[in-house]
Amino acid sequence: MKKILLAAVAALAIVGCSQNEEIEKAGEKAKINFGAVVSNATRANIVNNADFKSFKVYGYKTATKIGPDVTLGEFMPGVVVNKKDVNKWEYTSGPYYWPTTGFVQFFSVSPEQTLTVTTNYPHFDYTVGEIGDQKDLLAANLIDKNKDAGDLQLPFCHLLTQVNFSIKGEVGFTYTLTKLELTGVKDQGTFTFDGSKTAGTWTEVKVSATPTVYAYTGSVELISNADADVSNLDQSTAALFMLLPQAIAADAVKVKVTYSAKVTEEGGNGQSTLEDGVKEVSLPAITWEKGKRVRYTLSLTSDAAQVTFGEPEWGEWSDAEPQADPITPVK
Repeated sequence: MKKILLAAVAALAIVGCSQNEEIEKAGEKAKINFGAVVSNATRANIVNNADFKSFKVYGYKTATKIGPDVTLGEFMPGVVVNKKDVNKWEYTSGPYYWPTTGFVQFFSVSPEQTLTVTTNYPHFDYTVGEIGDQKDLLAANLIDKNKDAGDLQLPFCHLLTQVNFSIKGEVGFTYTLTKLELTGVKDQGTFTFDGSKTAGTWTEVKVSATPTVYAYTGSVELISNADADVSNLDQSTAALFMLLPQAIAADAVKVKVTYSAKVTEEGGNGQSTLEDGVKEVSLPAITWEKGKRVRYTLSLTSDAAQVTFGEPEWGEWSDAEPQADPITPVK
């Protein structure tokens, strides 16, 4: 009997798993070549091809092509695949063989999630944790494959939305932001695969019974010497928040910031004009889309005046239209 060899054909590779079904006849080659490419991508770390070093793939056998009433039979119950070198991935279990009849449906989620599998497409429930626990959630699927499929390229997609914040302020002042909180964000949902290149869709997105408060605590300084000066709370390789895609109603999600301001212009002597001020603003109505990155710019004030908040700006992973005007939080 001929083993199925699962070799890398692109930047990443995914492999199969063992099974007890009928296997290829001796002397027939049944090589499966997998590839896996991460689509364009905080403080959850943003995953790209170079960073993607391990994943688990599941395969399910079906007698016919996948559909609403088609039962998924266990074929590959989960194989951990580790990157050993560029374009070289290895697994320790096996050997693995193509079935002689029917089709195989492949699904993978990274980090691994527990799939619910009966008929049609699998799904899983997901809750976004606090800022320190957030991950760049990826998924991929390949549908209705058999031994004649040739090289199989698994297109991993980002399933969440990057939500980032920047601060700007009045010229001549130095601002130090020490805390930013998001409340009212929907933190729980169900993802269902659908066989598409974007892997699937989110449904039942809601606020959980114990809602998560997403809080950044640190120290971000802005020395405002010109109107264009801004400071980002995120980093180039890590987003500030990695959250569920969702439709946000006006005034549903609140942003609360804690910051200080002092005069930095000549003759100001660096005196504080606002010390540990706490101000709040509501996000405008918007839809956070899967695999997108959105940036909000907070316009801080040097005293107890209102802080404005403008139209958000989107970026790649993929970016949306820029924020027209900054938002100003108020007490």
